[in-house]
Amino acid sequence: MSVFRLKIYLSVILVLGSIFSSRLCAYKLPSSKPNILFILVDDMGYADISVLGQKKYRTPHIDAIFHGGTYFTNGYVTNSVCAPSRAGLITGRLGSYFGFEANLPESSHLPDSTIGLDPEQKTIADVLKPVGYKSICIGKWHLGYNDDLFHPNNRGFDEFFGLLGGSRSYYKIDYDRGNSLQYNGSFIDEPDDMYITDYLTDKAVALIKHQVKLTPEQPFFMYMSYTAPHVPMHAKESDLERVAHIEKELRRTYAAMVLCVDDNVGRLQACLDELGISDNTLIVFLSDNGGPIANGSWNGQLRGNKGSLWEGGIRVPFALKWPGVIPAKKMNHTFVSSVDLLPTFAAVSGADQFGPVATDGMNLMPLLQGEAGEYRDRAFFWRRGDMKNVAVRYRNYKYIMNRRTNEEYLFDLRKDISERDNMAVFMPDYTDALRTIQAKWEASVPDPGFSSDWEVKESN
Repeated sequence: MSVFRLKIYLSVILVLGSIFSSRLCAYKLPSSKPNILFILVDDMGYADISVLGQKKYRTPHIDAIFHGGTYFTNGYVTNSVCAPSRAGLITGRLGSYFGFEANLPESSHLPDSTIGLDPEQKTIADVLKPVGYKSICIGKWHLGYNDDLFHPNNRGFDEFFGLLGGSRSYYKIDYDRGNSLQYNGSFIDEPDDMYITDYLTDKAVALIKHQVKLTPEQPFFMYMSYTAPHVPMHAKESDLERVAHIEKELRRTYAAMVLCVDDNVGRLQACLDELGISDNTLIVFLSDNGGPIANGSWNGQLRGNKGSLWEGGIRVPFALKWPGVIPAKKMNHTFVSSVDLLPTFAAVSGADQFGPVATDGMNLMPLLQGEAGEYRDRAFFWRRGDMKNVAVRYRNYKYIMNRRTNEEYLFDLRKDISERDNMAVFMPDYTDALRTIQAKWEASVPDPGFSSDWEVKESN
């Protein structure tokens, strides 16, 4: 057996063996529990913020999170479309382990549907509850429409202001159970002049201020889940004027929507500053998947887009900021995943001291404070599209199998981030080893619990 194959076999044991425990290492934390602000954007392209190469416009407020903390150049999500990606990040587990690999089908919209986030899975809010956190969910949920089984208020969140569905108009709409805005289960009268990105931030700021003023000693967790810049392509005129120099209409509208997100990320940070809690707040920023073709996003030099298992579908902007605890102005090239966030939050809150945390991820705090540890020896897996596309990454190597075309790919991402130089036939030992561990992993997970009506438009 080659050294490479032995190492990745051992890495699979590490991955499969860590499913029901949070990995603990020595690191330094303040004595007080931090507030946690988790900002998730929807369908943003990898290179659509200025800190990651965007030149046509600037995103200073999002950039401030990256510059003020550590950002991961190899930050991934668990799936390349919205719902299963969110299922992964909110539970700290690969959706494949509980059958969640696709966007929700139309049949799931029925109020008695059992299709959604497995009730047996704990959310971040569930994990933080025993240590006294107030958990608030703002914006897009997209994890099921049956209120008894899937509503955020029944999945650990004390407050929910947002929509159950996956996308909607950015302006006022008539009643739509899945997409109308609600507050803790009661639908609201949407304002005539509403623009949803601004309006969600209005409510987030109000709830943060209320929480801090009412119970300043209680830490909060806010899951700030924007619908932007997902379709439909609705931008405010004032934002369109700021990017009038961009010629293509779709790209111009998209850029205007991103600028609005950036403005609102700035409002959230200004709120923390105003309340004097910035230094005791951990901020996380990432996108739920790569940019799609439909909204005019740009994934830079990454191949592919939303829905694919190319890097453009699963590698996302990924940064954490916590002044005085997480080093500022740091770039880290270690492979990390959205499933690492739940065990990280469990560690910084002390929730992991109440017992093992069910997760497929690892606490990132030792890595953020300079300990490489076992992070680089993890293998990570993806499966989607009715099991027709699978991928595994180990260290710099990534293997993809397209079962529709029976094509195999092997890339050295350190040298070929754009996935253009297929080494599968030139490195047969590596290809065979990764194919084998992918098959072993796939044998350990169930078939998907449902399939989607939605089909992605993929680029090459």
